[in-house]
Amino acid sequence: MGMLAVLEEFIKRSDEFLKNLAEEKNFETYFVNSNLAILCLSAIYGATMGLYAGGLQIFYSAVKVPMLLLISLYLTVPSYYVLYSLLGGKRTLRQTMILLLSGFTIMATVLLAFVPVNLFFIITTTRSVEAHSFTALLNIAIFVLGGFFALIYFIKGAKVLYQETTEKWRPAFIIGSLILMFIGTQLAWVLRPFFNYYQFFIRPLESNFYTAVLTLLVRSAGPTGALVAVAGLVFLGLVFYSELMQSKK
Repeated sequence: MGMLAVLEEFIKRSDEFLKNLAEEKNFETYFVNSNLAILCLSAIYGATMGLYAGGLQIFYSAVKVPMLLLISLYLTVPSYYVLYSLLGGKRTLRQTMILLLSGFTIMATVLLAFVPVNLFFIITTTRSVEAHSFTALLNIAIFVLGGFFALIYFIKGAKVLYQETTEKWRPAFIIGSLILMFIGTQLAWVLRPFFNYYQFFIRPLESNFYTAVLTLLVRSAGPTGALVAVAGLVFLGLVFYSELMQSKK
């Protein structure tokens, strides 16, 4: 199987992939092609982000988005594996890694699917402080949506991998997902800018991700808009929790 075949299996034949995952089949193929897919698809999305500023920022963002996804993934794998094992999980480190890789591949695919949307707003929006705030929030929203679908995919896979431990894997999954979220957001903040007019790779550290997002929300949509955005995040969290708590079918 090549990269496109693996992508198609993850998306259209996930039951077949999860069966192979449980039986530890085709691991080398999944590992290589998942990493390639994450690298290529997220680089395309990153280049799209960089078009907002143009110049070197196109190259910088094309490099930094794959870095963001892959570093976050490999920093989080040990947390998931150790927590699962402590709560009775019998699966191997390789199975945990391939499961997380598949979820990140789904996230990279979602990012690619939103490239036309991102391009449309970049091309049709004039450059201003307000436009920059909107562009930043749009990209954050796309990443949140991609991460949401990745987590849903993790849940589906975890139910198959850890079915012998019934409910015990769920606390480990929640803690591991929170660790992943905080690592990912902090790394995104460290690697910025992604589409600003700064011709250097990384800006000096200042403030933090959550303060910056809140400032962008208030600047772009006012306090009411910020509350609506927070309510949307809460809704996604409730959907995620509901999916996590559903009994295995």
